[in-house]
Amino acid sequence: MSAVLALLALLLTGCGSASGAGGAEAPARPGEQLRQTIGNGLLESGKREEARIVRLDGTRLIPVDAPVLRSWKIYRVDHRQGPHPALLHVALGHGRVELLTGAPDAFGKVMAADGGTVEDTATAVALARVYVETTRPGGILTYVVGRVEDIRFRPGITGDDARHRDEIVAEYGPRIKAPVAVANGKKGFTATVFVVRDEALRRHDLKVSPKGAIEDEVKTLVPDLPVPYTF
Repeated sequence: MSAVLALLALLLTGCGSASGAGGAEAPARPGEQLRQTIGNGLLESGKREEARIVRLDGTRLIPVDAPVLRSWKIYRVDHRQGPHPALLHVALGHGRVELLTGAPDAFGKVMAADGGTVEDTATAVALARVYVETTRPGGILTYVVGRVEDIRFRPGITGDDARHRDEIVAEYGPRIKAPVAVANGKKGFTATVFVVRDEALRRHDLKVSPKGAIEDEVKTLVPDLPVPYTF
C-alpha cells in the first residue's frame, strides 16, 4: 500500500511540474534589459523606426571598441533577417541614448558628455575610425579601406568597367594607406582615413582635439567605383 501511495505522489509531482513548466513565461532573450533600455531611449527621442529595429527578433547588439570613452558605450545594432536588413549605431551613457547613424553632431555630444581625453596618436586614429564608421548614413555602403585591395569591386566585370578598375588600382595603390594620425601641437591630432561610401572613394582628414571633438574634411577621390550597392 505504501508503495502505491509513493507512486501516486511521484505522478502528482510530475504532473504539477509539467503544468508549471507549460504555464511559465518564456525566458528573456540575452541582453533583453539592454535592448529595452536602448529601445526606450530611442523612442523617447522620437526615433520610432530605430527603436522598432532594436526590438526585432534576430537583432544583435554588438559593443564597439572605443578606447577613449570612459562612461559611455557604443553599440552596433545589426539586423540581417528578412528582406530589409538594417545597420545602426547608438551610444548609451548617463541615462541617455544617442543615435549616431547619420548624426555626426550626436557623436560630438557623446564625447563632450563623456569627458574622455585623446593623449596620443593611437587613440586619435582609433577615435577617428570609430567616428567615420558609426556616423555613416543608414543603408549606404560604407567601409574603411587600408589598401586598394580592400575595395570590393564587382566580381567578373569586363570592358570599360574593368579598365576603370585597373586605372583606380594603378593610381591609388600607392596612395591608400591604413588609418593614421599625426600630432598637431596643442590643437591635438590630424587623422587620415580612406573610406568607400556608396560608389565613391573618399579621403577623410579629421582634426581631433585633446577633448575628442572632431572636424571632418572630406575629399572625393573617385566618384564612380565599379562596386556593388550593399552594406
